[in-house]
Amino acid sequence: MTDVLIIGAGPTGLTLALDLARRGVTFHLVERAEHPRTASRAKTIQPRALEVADDLGVIERVLTEGAVNIPTRRYDGDRVVSEAVEVAAGTPTPDAPYPPVWLSQPKFEQILRDRLAELGGAVEWGATVTGLHQDDNGVTAAVRTAEGERTVRARYAVGADGGRSTVRKQAGIALHGVSLPGQRWHLGDVRVDGLPRHCQHLWTSQEHGILSLFPLPGTDLWQFQASVPAGLAEPEEPSLELFRRIFDTRAGVPGVRITDADWLSLYKINVCLADRYRAGRILLAGDAAHIHSPAGGQGMNTGIQDAYNLGWKLAAALDGADPILLDTYEQERRPVAQAVLGDSTARLNAVMAAAGDGDGSSVQRGLTGDFTTGLSIAYPGSPLSDGPGAGGRAPDASCRDAATGKSVRLFDLQRGPHWTLLSFGPDAPPLAHGQEPAGLRVFRVTTRPEATGADTVIDTDGHAHRAYGVVGDELVLVRPDGYVAARRSARDWAGVLALAAAHGTR
Repeated sequence: MTDVLIIGAGPTGLTLALDLARRGVTFHLVERAEHPRTASRAKTIQPRALEVADDLGVIERVLTEGAVNIPTRRYDGDRVVSEAVEVAAGTPTPDAPYPPVWLSQPKFEQILRDRLAELGGAVEWGATVTGLHQDDNGVTAAVRTAEGERTVRARYAVGADGGRSTVRKQAGIALHGVSLPGQRWHLGDVRVDGLPRHCQHLWTSQEHGILSLFPLPGTDLWQFQASVPAGLAEPEEPSLELFRRIFDTRAGVPGVRITDADWLSLYKINVCLADRYRAGRILLAGDAAHIHSPAGGQGMNTGIQDAYNLGWKLAAALDGADPILLDTYEQERRPVAQAVLGDSTARLNAVMAAAGDGDGSSVQRGLTGDFTTGLSIAYPGSPLSDGPGAGGRAPDASCRDAATGKSVRLFDLQRGPHWTLLSFGPDAPPLAHGQEPAGLRVFRVTTRPEATGADTVIDTDGHAHRAYGVVGDELVLVRPDGYVAARRSARDWAGVLALAAAHGTR
């Protein structure tokens, strides 16, 4: 018996497990694979997902093991045309401190698993869910392992088991979408002799489309990506010899050889969305709920944010909050997935058109934009967003701790499973230190340099006030997943506390 059964131990399932573990929620995380997967698949962690990594306590490892601003060396056959950083991370700002980071999915999953182990959690490998049955009180899952069949009873079950989700099928949730005609790719993780690893190597042509070799940070592997020409009716099955032939035909750089491969795949791009994210006590997250083009690096990141949105709501429901809170998960996240489907498809079409024109620079620039960072995601129409200005992401800012004089970020105050109430203005909050309701932390944010007191930070450069658009005295209530739930007058303490209690704060 457990509170939550999580099916699938990719980035989505691991993120959910981490969030539940730090909240003291019992869970069982099962994965049908016998051991961790090694295929690179996704390799971009976007700024908003990095903010999730910050909150979950893994940001330092991600930044250390990943890389930013990897240059692209573009070619015409074996001739180098240019080398420059064409997918620039941008300069971190006080309100958005993290640039996109390149890190392969297996490396990121290992970081999440290590953090989960620190919190006492683990993955059960080689455990396949073969059936699900739910009633008014919970979900019963049939699980097959090498030792035989058994059942697991949980109050809720979450399917994070990928595009071919067994959970989705067992829950009777339909997946609607299309396969993109002519969008097929040969993908793989290969080892290469003769190419410098400080940059990506890119070839584009009207005849062949795109060929890319990308050095995966922290490994000796390269991610091989080659578009299958649209006129080719039946692509060859992936093999090391095929990949060598593709490289020789499209690049032909002397002295370069693909020596071996860890993973080879023929990938057909589908664009699909589940018609709902919840069926009673069974919920979907990540690729089990949405499948789309990899253009823009949104797949893994969208799943991470699904789990981050869902974790605190499951914990609140398990703690006695109105189960209708779980309906806001689909209300908030499904429109995001719809937007991602549209954006990634448009980017892929633009990238392939640029490749057909031989415009390698446009190919690179077309992969990123403000939307792909995830920072613009907001839930203004959500039932959990109370009034004007609510629903947006809660930005970061650099301040100074009034008690210690040390530098402190707003993200430092928000880090953890709690709600956060920021009291902007000169007056101390009308709550004695340590007397906040359980699950809520209250901080005063002031521009007065002489201010003192516990849980008071001084906005020395005005970054916090500018980031939140605060002019006078105001209360800003921030959800556990870093979105603004409400903005109220500094006099309306009772209303803000009542609102937090209504959404699950105890």
